[in-house]
Amino acid sequence: MFSQNNIVAILIVGIYLTLASCLLVLMLSRVLKEKYEKEKYMYTSNTDGLTKCFNRRAYDTDMEKLDLNTEWAYIALDLNGLKQANDSLGHSAGDELICAASNCMKFAFASYGKIYRIGGDEFVVLIQESVSNIDSILQVFDVTIHDWHGKYFNSISVSYGVVKSSEQDFDSVQEISKLADERMYQNKKDYYTTSCNDRRR
Repeated sequence: MFSQNNIVAILIVGIYLTLASCLLVLMLSRVLKEKYEKEKYMYTSNTDGLTKCFNRRAYDTDMEKLDLNTEWAYIALDLNGLKQANDSLGHSAGDELICAASNCMKFAFASYGKIYRIGGDEFVVLIQESVSNIDSILQVFDVTIHDWHGKYFNSISVSYGVVKSSEQDFDSVQEISKLADERMYQNKKDYYTTSCNDRRR
C-alpha cells in the first residue's frame, strides 16, 4: 500500500512530467512554425506569383552560382504576339498565354532543370540534367505548345534560343544570355516573317 506521502509525491511527479511534456510540445510547435514561415518566405521571395515559376531574384541568385565548366543548356524564351493579345482582348487573355507558356515549359523542362520568369513574357530555362538529350526535350516542348488550346486563344507561339556549354568556353553568364537572346530574336523574326504578322510583342 502506498502511503499518503508517496501518493502526493507521485502526483507531483506526474504534474511535472505533464508540464514538461506540454513545454516540449510548445517548443516543438514554435520551431516548426518558424521553419514553415522561413520556407514560406523563401518560396514567395523566389517564386513568380502568376506562373509559379522561379522569379528574377531566384534567376540572379542561381546564375551567380552557376559553374560554367559543368554541362548545361541555357534557353531564352519569349512569347509571340503578347502585346497584340493584351491590346485586343485585355490582360486576362495575355495572362492566359503567359500561364499556358509556363505550363508547357514545366511539362517539357521541369524534370531536367529550372524555369524562370525574368520579365513580362520573358523566360529562361536552365537545363542541367540529360543535356545531351536537349533536342528531344525541345521536341516535347514544341509538340506541347502546338497542341495547346485555351479559353481566349486556340494556339500559342513561343520563340526561343538555345546555348549549350559544349559550344565553346564561355566567360560569363552575360555572354551566354546575350547569345541566347540573339538566337531567340532571330527565331522570333523568322516567326513573324513566316506568319506575315506585325512584329509586336
